[in-house]
Amino acid sequence: MSKSLIFKDRSKLSPYFIPEKLPHRDTQIKRLMSIYGETIDSIGSTYPRVTQILGNTGSGKTSTVMRFGELITRKTRKENIDFSFAYVNCKVDGTTRYVLYGNLLKKVVPALATRSLSPEEMLHQLADYLKREIKFLLIAFDEIDYFIKMNPKEHIIYDLTRMSEMYPGQSFPIIGLIFISRSLDWHQKLEPGEKSTLGIGVIEFPNYTSSQIRDILELRAKDAFWPGVVDDDVLNLISDITAKPPVNGDARVGLDLLFYSGNLAENQSAKRILPDHVRKVFSETNPTIRTEDLVNLDENSRMILLALVRNLQLSGSAYVGLRDIRESYNLVCEEFDANPVGDFEERVQDLVFRGIVDMKSLTELGVSGASSVDIDKFLSSLTDRLRQGLDEK
Repeated sequence: MSKSLIFKDRSKLSPYFIPEKLPHRDTQIKRLMSIYGETIDSIGSTYPRVTQILGNTGSGKTSTVMRFGELITRKTRKENIDFSFAYVNCKVDGTTRYVLYGNLLKKVVPALATRSLSPEEMLHQLADYLKREIKFLLIAFDEIDYFIKMNPKEHIIYDLTRMSEMYPGQSFPIIGLIFISRSLDWHQKLEPGEKSTLGIGVIEFPNYTSSQIRDILELRAKDAFWPGVVDDDVLNLISDITAKPPVNGDARVGLDLLFYSGNLAENQSAKRILPDHVRKVFSETNPTIRTEDLVNLDENSRMILLALVRNLQLSGSAYVGLRDIRESYNLVCEEFDANPVGDFEERVQDLVFRGIVDMKSLTELGVSGASSVDIDKFLSSLTDRLRQGLDEK
């Protein structure tokens, strides 16, 4: 494979790559350290502290919490404390208590068997293990708003925030819980007793401004591209597009624009990325659907979305019916030699909750935000991205 003249390291533009430096999020990291750093200093007599992280999509919430997790882990190692930071994504790690707690145990204590345990017993096993081994844990639950909206009757907030009651009057090995969400709307699904256990500890993440996004892109570009490939005009253009509606400061969209503009430049055998590359990519994408959104879907959900997209292209309309999507989905399954799932409608609802699909009624389903862009170009681009993900499986 020939060496790319554009990319030095594509992974540096991945939504999952967390750089050592996070521009414009020092304040939030310091606040987290002030809350939990003090807990580390008195680790043997501590009680869980609950913090809520709040901000729009692409405002750096996840990256900041992950970076903080690394920093506090380093701090505990220097002080010879047996400590772990666990990150749980409620979209990826399970939308039921049983699956979610099971995956939490696998991340923290892989040796503990969970198959025969109830969700409550899993938490007891985890707490007993940590207490017995004198280990300490901090857990971050990302996309908690998604989980609560999908399963409001699971009551995981009650489970998690009251775990310390397993050892009344004693210190507890789980020093804190961090809940990450886009807004506080999910509180409306909670019972009064659950709301009260969350407390008032909220750290807000404002949307990035154009200049802040430029700093982020410039930092990533230095590691992702060869010198001279990205100039100021390109960075300024992407930053301005990203800061304005409908993107509204979503830094991950800015990173996607930079990545796909680089791909386009490479495919055209260009030596550098031009503003025209950026404009073309933006005209063929939907800023409400990011690469990360597609990566987090399993194979069948991608095939359902592909079926919806194909129906929209064939009909030429902004919405199609559930029945038509199901028929198209069966054809897509044949194409990729897969068996159709039995929970088709539940998966469609999941795509709605993820913000990828618009659902006005069972006879009106479309792609979120598609009406605000050139529909033909966008759907063709989305089809290519979906097919790429399925072909790589």
